[in-house]
Amino acid sequence: MKQYIKGGNDTKKGTKNKLPKPITIIINKVLPVIVLLVAGFYFLPYASMNFQNNDVKGLDIKAEAVMFYSSTCSHCQKVYPKVFWHNVLNFNNDDKQIQTINVQNPNNKHYISDFDVQETPTFMKPNNPDMKLVSTDVKKINNFAETDANDQ
Repeated sequence: MKQYIKGGNDTKKGTKNKLPKPITIIINKVLPVIVLLVAGFYFLPYASMNFQNNDVKGLDIKAEAVMFYSSTCSHCQKVYPKVFWHNVLNFNNDDKQIQTINVQNPNNKHYISDFDVQETPTFMKPNNPDMKLVSTDVKKINNFAETDANDQ
């Protein structure tokens, strides 16, 4: 005759410590979105810097300014995210954009001689190539970009 022990595998339901539902939603739904947004905020400009602007067909004369940069230049890496977010915030305003050209790319090397780019980052007015600025100071860059090429 076999004897069975009752309740040996039964677990009591409801004895687990569960987090309140709002906190579970925050952890499972909201936190991953925040993490992705923060990661995107920091890494998106660097991805753009290395993978965009590699075959620029010509200067955008509607742009506020042009930035010649090299993706391996430490000064360019410092200022590029600021220019990137400036362009994102002014996405619908062509006259507020700063065109970026990666002169390290073989397709864009001709811009170095075409516009006598000596250092990077170099900012230039597209309708006045003699008007240039070499700087990483955001205030100077903003002042340069906002200055009309005809004012000089």
